[in-house]
Amino acid sequence: MAVLHGIVVLLQIISAVLLILIIAIQTTKSEQGATGMGWGTIGGQASTSVTKFGLDAQLTRVTTWIAGSFFVLSFLGALLEGKLFHH
Repeated sequence: MAVLHGIVVLLQIISAVLLILIIAIQTTKSEQGATGMGWGTIGGQASTSVTKFGLDAQLTRVTTWIAGSFFVLSFLGALLEGKLFHH
């Protein structure tokens, strides 16, 4: 049981790092021109091309999947550790 918990924790750490990296890559709404000002870039990634929006849509989907897997792994890790539903 301890080995399985260790694997879950390792996968959770990997998904957390991936989640941080993918969120850092994405452009913000101000970068996309939603505010009309066009400033406020994070990481220096200004976006003006239309093809960038397709990439952002894919990154949003990947972010959703990784965030979901992080949640499931956190829940599973708590179950395996015995801290959830403990009477």
